Amino acid sequence: MKTKISSRILALLIDNVGIYALIVGIFINIGKDSTFALRIGSLIFTIYLILVPVIFKGYHFGKYMMGMKIVTDNYNNPSLVHIIVRELCKVIYTIPFIGIILVLVSNYIMSKREDGKALHDIIARTKVINV
Repeated sequence: MKTKISSRILALLIDNVGIYALIVGIFINIGKDSTFALRIGSLIFTIYLILVPVIFKGYHFGKYMMGMKIVTDNYNNPSLVHIIVRELCKVIYTIPFIGIILVLVSNYIMSKREDGKALHDIIARTKVINV
């Protein structure tokens, strides 16, 4: 059964706002300037995005809270390579102008596909499932 787009967006918000903002906020609160806090926060968050689903068998905190997890096309736990490819593919969403178009295309594809895969899932051979 495919996951709802709204659930995936909420999981993303939980991770981005909850985890990333918490990391940046901690560094600002201990007296680091905002540029440093954003850079180190981005580095730590990138490590989180790659290592956490490998260590915790497909879960990010946001996906766990929403009852979802990342699996391979064969329903196995994702390997480090799967997650690295998946996250690197998401970099295309940050390209000015093109990125927003690709996000919209990815969401459209996700809504039309029976398995609910986004562009980065198709490329990485992963999918997000309800658990």
